[in-house]
Amino acid sequence: MQKLLFVCNDVIGSAMAGPGIRYWELARALERKGHQVVILAKHVERGLSAGHLTFLGKTSFLNLLRWVLRSDCVIQPGRPIPILIAFLFRKKLIFDQYDPVIFEFLERQGNSFFEKVQQALLVLLWRVRQRIILRFGDGFLVANDRQKDFLIGQMALLGYRGKFDLVTVLPFGLPDAKPAKTQSLLRGTKIHNTDFLLVWGGGIWGWFDPLTLLRALSKIQRQRSDIKAYFPGVTPPNPDSRKMTVADEFLAEARTLGLLDTTVFVNTDWMPYERRADYLLEADAGISLHRDSLETRFAFRTRILDYLWAGLPVIATKGDCWEDVIEKQEIGITVTAGDVDAVVAAIMRMADDRAFREKCRKQATVVAADYGWKRLTERLQIK
Repeated sequence: MQKLLFVCNDVIGSAMAGPGIRYWELARALERKGHQVVILAKHVERGLSAGHLTFLGKTSFLNLLRWVLRSDCVIQPGRPIPILIAFLFRKKLIFDQYDPVIFEFLERQGNSFFEKVQQALLVLLWRVRQRIILRFGDGFLVANDRQKDFLIGQMALLGYRGKFDLVTVLPFGLPDAKPAKTQSLLRGTKIHNTDFLLVWGGGIWGWFDPLTLLRALSKIQRQRSDIKAYFPGVTPPNPDSRKMTVADEFLAEARTLGLLDTTVFVNTDWMPYERRADYLLEADAGISLHRDSLETRFAFRTRILDYLWAGLPVIATKGDCWEDVIEKQEIGITVTAGDVDAVVAAIMRMADDRAFREKCRKQATVVAADYGWKRLTERLQIK
């Protein structure tokens, strides 16, 4: 039995985004394998039960010192104080690089002098952090082969060729239990039982492209009124994360086009993690559109996993690691970034071709089986 400490930069609570979900689910899966597991997070919801975990708490200095000393291995994205404490007490350090934030920094559109300086500072700090991570890391986690190549490229450039074999591809995962609906959430009033419902399964970040979806829905609305879209969360659960400009642009455009609350429905807060099955199981397909960028090339879109978990066909932009999976496994339709007409055609086919949609549903369930947390944690060799 290993004593494992996860250090999370995000929120652990009823409403969680990707980083919090990843560490929460990894910790629970490893705990079921017999390891002793602790999570320390920047924000922890008051009153949240740790379940069977050894301890769940905030990343205060005292908590870090206490649990690093008691742990055999520290798994974290790269915070300096946990690195320092783990190094001083000779603990094994595994760095989770599943979210290559450098590309998110580069995607930020800075217009003012302050914003440009802030962006330059973030990139500089990332470079310093990566040098520290590569120097002191005993293991590295990434979400796909593109991220692995990117990390190995850094190692080769900085002279850490002996660490190539320490990189493990550990994607985001899914609960081993099938999704179960607890209550009706969307259908029955403005969204009718006969409507075709698309779900945009996550937040609206600067590198996504919800405006193309709005323009596609506006074109569709002129022909028919039975195609709707639901956005389950706009305001990030982490109080340190600001709502991005694109979210405001999306809401403004939806109002201008006359789609808001008629064709497009938005939950402005963040949907609780344990309730996501309620809206996923009411949907007919999931959609994920993004811009053509470096962030897209190296990203791992976790929302698509939720679509697979719920057996939903997928409509997604080309360019990320899911493109080949969607096309080869026949779980949906891929479109070129920014192509409104292609999105219209994809939505119309998915809505009208029931046989095609059912084929995609069956294939989605098959692909989802490869991403169970229990199976994925077999890749995590901790000695």
